[in-house]
Amino acid sequence: MTLRITVLALFLALVIVVATDIHLGGTQASGSNRQGRAARVSTLPRAGNTTTTASMQALAAAAASRRLAAAWVAAQVAHSVIIACDPLMCAALQQRGFPASDLAPIGSGSPDPLGSGVVISTLAVRSEIGSRLTSVYAPVAIASFGAGQSLVQVLVTAPDGTAAYLSAEHADLMARMTAGRELLRNKNLHVSTAGADQLAAGEVDSRLLMTLAALTSRQVVDVSGFGDAGPDAAKSVPLRAMSIRSPGTRYLRSMLSFLRGQRAPLLALTTVSRSGRSTTLIVTFTAPSPTGLLPEN
Repeated sequence: MTLRITVLALFLALVIVVATDIHLGGTQASGSNRQGRAARVSTLPRAGNTTTTASMQALAAAAASRRLAAAWVAAQVAHSVIIACDPLMCAALQQRGFPASDLAPIGSGSPDPLGSGVVISTLAVRSEIGSRLTSVYAPVAIASFGAGQSLVQVLVTAPDGTAAYLSAEHADLMARMTAGRELLRNKNLHVSTAGADQLAAGEVDSRLLMTLAALTSRQVVDVSGFGDAGPDAAKSVPLRAMSIRSPGTRYLRSMLSFLRGQRAPLLALTTVSRSGRSTTLIVTFTAPSPTGLLPEN
């Protein structure tokens, strides 16, 4: 009887010990699994961080494009031109000194750029207007900044539609070619080879051509070059600036007096650049270039 009780007690003790071992082993394994999962999770890349970084880079690129576009527009576009833009772009232009009265914000309440002379294409504007922006309202870019979603373009508005604008633009090109070639026959005009090619190809703004015709009727004009069509502008956009070499102070004063005495649309911006003994007069007209100032062929 005593032996049976002892064996039974030993058996029960063994069962208790085994059960305890099993329980502890399961607990340790479970804890180890949790720690392993935690370790694996902590080493996985966080998708949110990558997305956030990309978004921040996109926002920074868009802001940089807006700043560049605002600086260019404020310096190159006539402040009498109505500019259609999204609210952020309009704010950037105001910071650059562009009059608020000449800005027309594009949004849900005004979903098109009608009534403006220039529309600034940003992602917000393209999303609002869609493909009609360039197919209907504003077909030609006079300046571009950035790329992809951060692209900002300065477009000329076509008040009578794209077809009418492109037709007028072509007619103006033909008239500029004729006027440029006539100027090349003027003995009072001295121009570089590259400049002569630009005149013959009709690449020079009609206001510059009219100004040159008036200047060369009075004196010799030595043009070192034409330029300032805007960064990444369409090939059809005319060159709005020219550089004239000045042989002396008296000549420069005469030139400035004549140029500053003009009225719109022939009133140009004039700056003088000096390098050693060389003096250059830079004559620049504001954007966008008008059409129809020269007689058609």
